[in-house]
Amino acid sequence: MSAGRPGVPAGPLESSPGGFVPEAERSVILAGVLGGVEMGAWDRRVAGWLAGLDTPTALTVASWVARARAAGAAR
Repeated sequence: MSAGRPGVPAGPLESSPGGFVPEAERSVILAGVLGGVEMGAWDRRVAGWLAGLDTPTALTVASWVARARAAGAAR
């Protein structure tokens, strides 16, 4: 991700992560947090829809996935 663009928030969100990331880059971000998860055709379709949503929504969901993985690894 280029400098000045929002990344995946690392902690709980109290407000919108804001900013703008182009859809193609949101797809890369989502693929990164979903790395290693076996995906079927429907999973990929829904991930595409998610990447097509606004940046704050996509980054919030990516943050949930990343934080859930980290919480699971800590158990």
